[in-house]
Amino acid sequence: MGIQERKEREREQRKAAIIDCAMKVFLVKGMISATMDEIAECAELSKATLYLYFKNKEELILHAIGCVLQTFTEYLETEMANAKSSREKILMIGEAYLKFYHECHSQYVILNSQDSTSGYDFSNLEIYNDILAKSNHLWRIICDPIDDAIKNGYLRKDVNSMEVAITLWSASNGMLNLMNHVETTHLGQCHEVYVRRDDYLRKMDELDYEQLLKNLWKAILTSYQSK
Repeated sequence: MGIQERKEREREQRKAAIIDCAMKVFLVKGMISATMDEIAECAELSKATLYLYFKNKEELILHAIGCVLQTFTEYLETEMANAKSSREKILMIGEAYLKFYHECHSQYVILNSQDSTSGYDFSNLEIYNDILAKSNHLWRIICDPIDDAIKNGYLRKDVNSMEVAITLWSASNGMLNLMNHVETTHLGQCHEVYVRRDDYLRKMDELDYEQLLKNLWKAILTSYQSK
């Protein structure tokens, strides 16, 4: 390996380490409230060094989102690879999201925190088009098996694949966010005390949210299924 190649590899490794630290800070502070000073402290670098790799916090946010989109896409592709029908592929999207939630929970939180950056204008950043391409590719992976299910008659001909995709996505987010709330908020030091005093909290705590999510996906597909 030549000197230039080694320097480029080291630069990419440093960028990846900074992005990783940025995501840790975003989780604690939020993407809007987090500062470059805090990210630099986490990365054990000076703030000036950060600006050698990223123009500003907005660019760093997009790089973090890009990493999350890439990871989630890989989960989707892996889970769907062995599916034998369009219906199985659609159901595997839910399985992939569930695995992503459990195995990459911090990235799941960031994926669902993008709305908090709606006040930022990212369009002037070079990486913006790359993020759009990653997002479009992700939605295409989700919509393709739905389109196939429409073509082969499993789903109704009048169904819009994006409508189904958004319905499944929204239902998944709602269920997973509730599961996350139960797993984090309810499981504090006083959890047992609250459960004893609150019948509904106890009932919520006893639910199998993974099975609820799988049932929900099947129910949604059934509602769009051909008669």
